[in-house]
Amino acid sequence: MFRPVHVLILSCLAVLACLATAPLAGGAFAAQASSDKPDDAAKKAALAEAINTCDRGASVPLDPEAKAPPVQYGALFPFDMNLSKLKDLADKCQAAMLGAPQEKRLTLQWLRVEVALDQPGLTLLLPQVKLLADGGSPEANFLLYEFYSVHRRDSADAGAPPVTRAMALDALQKAGTAGHLTALLTLLRQYTDGPLLRRDARKLVETAQRVIDAPVQGQSPGEWDSQFRAAMPLSIARTTLTADGFTSDEQQKAFHAVETDSQAGTNGSGRSALAYIKALRLGRGTQQDAAKARQLLEARAGQDDDAIPMLADMLAKGEGGPVDGKRAIALLRPVTKNVAEARPMLAGLLLDGKFVGRQPRAAIQLLNAPWDLDASIRLADLLLDYDGVQVDYPDLLVERLSDGADAGEPGAALALARLELSDNQQFKSEDQARAMLKPLADGGDRDALWLYASTQYANLDSTSYRPSRREDGLSDDQLKALIDQGQAKKEPQAYLLQAKLLRRGVVYPQDDAKATAMLINAANLGSVEAMVLLGDAYDNGLGVDKSPRERLHAWREAARLGSLKAKSKLANAFTFDSFDRLMTLREGITDRIALYNDGVGRMGAGVFGGGADIELSGLFSGPASSAGTAAVAAAVMDAFREAPAGLEEENLVGIGKALPDEIRVAIETTLKNEGFYAGEPKGYFGPDARKALADWVDAKGPLADAPGPQAAGAQQAAPATDLLAGEILNRVRDKVFTQAQAAKTEKQKLASIKQLDMLARYGDLPSRWALVRNYHQAKAIRAIVTPDQVTRYALDLLVSKPDGVDKPEFEFIFDLTQIAKERKSRAVGSATLQAIRDDPRLQDPLTLGAIMEQFAYAPDACSSVLDAARKAGVAGIGADGCDEETRTALIAYAKDKGASGTDAAARKAAAEEIKTLDAQAAK
Repeated sequence: MFRPVHVLILSCLAVLACLATAPLAGGAFAAQASSDKPDDAAKKAALAEAINTCDRGASVPLDPEAKAPPVQYGALFPFDMNLSKLKDLADKCQAAMLGAPQEKRLTLQWLRVEVALDQPGLTLLLPQVKLLADGGSPEANFLLYEFYSVHRRDSADAGAPPVTRAMALDALQKAGTAGHLTALLTLLRQYTDGPLLRRDARKLVETAQRVIDAPVQGQSPGEWDSQFRAAMPLSIARTTLTADGFTSDEQQKAFHAVETDSQAGTNGSGRSALAYIKALRLGRGTQQDAAKARQLLEARAGQDDDAIPMLADMLAKGEGGPVDGKRAIALLRPVTKNVAEARPMLAGLLLDGKFVGRQPRAAIQLLNAPWDLDASIRLADLLLDYDGVQVDYPDLLVERLSDGADAGEPGAALALARLELSDNQQFKSEDQARAMLKPLADGGDRDALWLYASTQYANLDSTSYRPSRREDGLSDDQLKALIDQGQAKKEPQAYLLQAKLLRRGVVYPQDDAKATAMLINAANLGSVEAMVLLGDAYDNGLGVDKSPRERLHAWREAARLGSLKAKSKLANAFTFDSFDRLMTLREGITDRIALYNDGVGRMGAGVFGGGADIELSGLFSGPASSAGTAAVAAAVMDAFREAPAGLEEENLVGIGKALPDEIRVAIETTLKNEGFYAGEPKGYFGPDARKALADWVDAKGPLADAPGPQAAGAQQAAPATDLLAGEILNRVRDKVFTQAQAAKTEKQKLASIKQLDMLARYGDLPSRWALVRNYHQAKAIRAIVTPDQVTRYALDLLVSKPDGVDKPEFEFIFDLTQIAKERKSRAVGSATLQAIRDDPRLQDPLTLGAIMEQFAYAPDACSSVLDAARKAGVAGIGADGCDEETRTALIAYAKDKGASGTDAAARKAAAEEIKTLDAQAAK
């Protein structure tokens, strides 16, 4: 409970005429309630003892009336943190102040001890502290800051804070300007790490110089005072070398200082050594020598954990020696608890996927360090994607970002606002986000303005609730004006916001077609969110014809740019891709399991590591069956290279149970064949098999990023412009097709077919389709186009699936049948083998499996492939040219041998013919 004496003392001090006649709770002595006259000598002795104790224990720095050496604020606290000693000191100071009111210094000495004790009711003393601060007392100003620092997290229910943030920081600066050493120490810490002031290396150096120049704190200042001042020159030098923004002259001077100290073996020489090494690494104040820097770090790492983050960074980047990311990770893991820099650095290595598969959940835990603002900003950004991941102490993250925003730290306010606008239920708070965004938007921050505008209507992105306009903020006319202005500046947010408003029919009349057109504009300007929504529009036919191909194109581009939402949509679409066959095993199997491993989109039991049998149900039937068991098993294994978090025991056991028996057997077979598993491949997927998989993942390393949109289902890219300009190809194609349609005589028809074949050899899909579609029924075409050519053209069409090409697989079967009738099937096999080597898309097991299913319907096609494979010496082929074993062998052969060059040579020759034809037409 609050001691009643405080109320009395405040009233006494207010009139400056109070005698010590009231009871003092807990005081070292008190006025007697009895009528007996106390012994004057004893009373004087007690008062003198109280004054002496208060002076020795709480003398105020920079107080000209001080009677004892100054006691810095931090020194008030007993070394053993036994606060009963501090309470005793408060009682002594209280008694001294009341017994000797003429000694003005005693009032502030008592007040600073009470602030240090921080007992309930302290706020009643703040008016007196403010009065002294207004009178210019550096200590009183510091006490105001200290009170705010301790109580700034108090509940808002307590009412308006007696000391505001602005008041506290102003008081701290005043105390620092006066040379108050504890205030200057506090400013140093704030300029180094925050959170209340923006981190600033230049101001840090200026403050350190103020420490050196600060006035004497009082009589016989003490050892701490001299040590603190003496440490500043080296602190300035280290900061000048390790932080950005200093001139070369400043860095040269600093380098000489840290070089000397690093060799002196003093207590702080370790910090100087690291600054010296960083200067060598970056070439600050000296000649750059990364190799020497790395050697010095290697020598220190065994005895100085603080050297490890810099060494790990150089290992990961290959500075001063070879790249060794795995060793960097191994060095960082043991020191994450005692070296602050190790946590965000390790998180970065676990996220970039260069040395180990991406581990976002582990990175989230490492970045959840509320003292590190940069880590907090990165964490907030990461949580936008992994909104199902729960973090410990979310309030501390919000507080750190909020402090950074108030301090003006770049990126903090937007990071917090985006997090509060996300679907992450730990942080969702649209009203708070808008309140933070408005001043940023008013200050000219366009990103903040667009976020503010996009939340003007609540539920704009909801499919369950009607959007409702918020009372504050922008009017509809202001929204329209902003959108018009943004579109004039080609800002993607303008098109995206208009698309959403059009889709929901607010501000603008509802118009799906125009909304989709705006999404196309936003996507073309790089908006990832627009790409995802555009894919949805093509998927559902919103204002545009349904198009599985365009849907995948939009989602693929968004996924390439890092959208987990798009990646998840692709994975979920795979199960329904049986007819179009536009997707790959990487998208449908590997990425789907990798997302599950990382906890993306898990529901119910899946959140806790179970439920794989439900969430992965149906994944291994349908289109996956075309790829064959071995290919699907390989795709499953690759998922753990992409997301090794799935190797955690509970997760891996659950996934193992969800896998079909034959997939488990195939995985164990692969592990055994590659020397990781000693047991028999029976599909039990026990502890030994699970450990073998983990070892295999570690040995193989992270899964490389998927290649560009050359996957199955992606339309073949246009030929390289250095071979043939697009306008030339279009011009010649138009002329050739016109002449073909007008051809009457046999000679004219043959001439047209030759020109179509010329275009087809170059890779022109419309020309290839014209020939493939008519090959089996037009003897004239068969006279010009060889069986191996039509085979390659058809395979290209089956992979590319261009718009306007209807059922090419049927035409291919008819063509293969005709070739068999003419006893020319041998050419089909050799052409197929060449095509697999020349077209990486055919090296996808799912794609090749689906195409080879068509071979099975044509006479002699599969046997021709088997004969070609045998002739080429392909190892590991099966009993049939179309079976899984043979397909797997063909893919391995193609990857090992590389391109045959047949297609490239044909394209190059055809390009020259097309150029000649175009030139002749121009004469």
